[in-house]
Amino acid sequence: GDLPAKEVRRIIGPDKLLGVSASNLEEAVCAVQDGADYLGVGAMFATGTKTDANLTSMEELHRIRQTVQVPIVVIGGVNRATIPLFAGSGIDGVAVVSAIVASSDIPAAAKELKELFLQGKYIA
Repeated sequence: GDLPAKEVRRIIGPDKLLGVSASNLEEAVCAVQDGADYLGVGAMFATGTKTDANLTSMEELHRIRQTVQVPIVVIGGVNRATIPLFAGSGIDGVAVVSAIVASSDIPAAAKELKELFLQGKYIA
């Protein structure tokens, strides 16, 4: 398991960036109070990299975005089909694994996902 954010912040100090995963508003608020500089929110969709993850709804993502003032990166099952679903959500980024590493052309897959994100007008 992960160390608590407060403990990690104590270890790494104030000058390092600390990202914390959150799947609901309570976790998100706690993470920010404990020193998170940004949040990885999700898993938004089923993912092969963390099969036991609890899914976060779009409604919960919106509640988190409205409440916390740190950047939000959505995680879990993000791919070319799901990135457009976040348009207008106010997220700051997406994290992808399988959508890139499972591709036969990794550079092309990364470029396509980046372009999809940049076209989406995500920052509300």
